[in-house]
Amino acid sequence: MNNQEMLEKLINGANSVETVTINVDDIEAQFDIRPLTSGELSKLQAIEKQGFHMTVSMSGQGKRQNVQTNDLDVNVGEFNEYQNKAMYTAISISCDLDVEAVKQLPVGVPEALFEEIIRISNLEKSDLTVVKTFRKKE
Repeated sequence: MNNQEMLEKLINGANSVETVTINVDDIEAQFDIRPLTSGELSKLQAIEKQGFHMTVSMSGQGKRQNVQTNDLDVNVGEFNEYQNKAMYTAISISCDLDVEAVKQLPVGVPEALFEEIIRISNLEKSDLTVVKTFRKKE
């Protein structure tokens, strides 16, 4: 991408729509997608974090006790559910579709769309945990 293209992409932001072709099980479909905004990314991060439960020990006066560890409870099933919810929500936002419509897409299509959204939004593993699942090895 040259400097002019990068500048236009930054200026257009969420208004920069790209048409991508998804091919899953010999079914080809085109979707118009746009990059996610910073605020939308924050919303997705909040969805993902719902799968974590942290317990911090407090003293009787409401002050944190001097402890070596805190408890972090992760239910793998819930964690995966919230990662999927974040993925479906990202697709819904980027494609301007209802989340329920995204859930009705054939298996593999949401995942392929999400890969493209990761790409055009320049998402990193540190942005969303679910990106680790989809980030192609370089």
